[in-house]
Amino acid sequence: MRKYRYLALAAGAAMVLSVPAGAAVAASVHSAPKAVLTIGKVGGTAVKHGAVLKASLEKGTKAVLSIGSATAACKSASFAATVVKNPSAKGKATLSITSETISGCPTITVAGHSATVSIKAIHLPYAGTVSDAKGDPIVIAGSSKSKPTGFDATVVVSGFPTQSCIFTAASATGHSSNTHNTVAFSHQIFALDTKASTSLCSAAGTDASFTATFGPVLDTSVKHNPKVFIS
Repeated sequence: MRKYRYLALAAGAAMVLSVPAGAAVAASVHSAPKAVLTIGKVGGTAVKHGAVLKASLEKGTKAVLSIGSATAACKSASFAATVVKNPSAKGKATLSITSETISGCPTITVAGHSATVSIKAIHLPYAGTVSDAKGDPIVIAGSSKSKPTGFDATVVVSGFPTQSCIFTAASATGHSSNTHNTVAFSHQIFALDTKASTSLCSAAGTDASFTATFGPVLDTSVKHNPKVFIS
């Protein structure tokens, strides 16, 4: 009886050893769920909790801000976000948008007057979600109803006091793309907060439109700042 038991154990060991090591590794890899956000390639290494993602304007593009009939095509813009959650694919990754800048804006015409404008994000940080659903949507929302997403457009017109024009929106919706690792926002509408803004702002317009494409999005927490993909 003991002899047959030894034979059975030997046969089992032979079967295990006969399985190619590569096949065992492949089975392990295929069984592991892929994260929504990955680096290196689609379905690559998962972006870690706490990773800092950064992006500037995609090369050759500008951040376009339209306030009423005035349009400013700004040369520089960037954002930084911290990864809060990065679940398995078919889920939603969550981010904390900690920084957002726009600069290099040209002179615009406000109420018939030449004006310079500078833009600063307000109510940071924002809450962001990134989904691998169709279109790879990304949504940026304020931290609360009293702190929506938005920006302060400071307008300087010769002969007038400096004007602070506050524009807000409950959220802004964009789309990610793995083609150039970008995040794009198109014609997102922000309403003028008349209570928080100064008097001349309403003459410029009651809402503003923002369009920009950021990329490539990079994981700056990893050596060589690899590009970020959506699974």
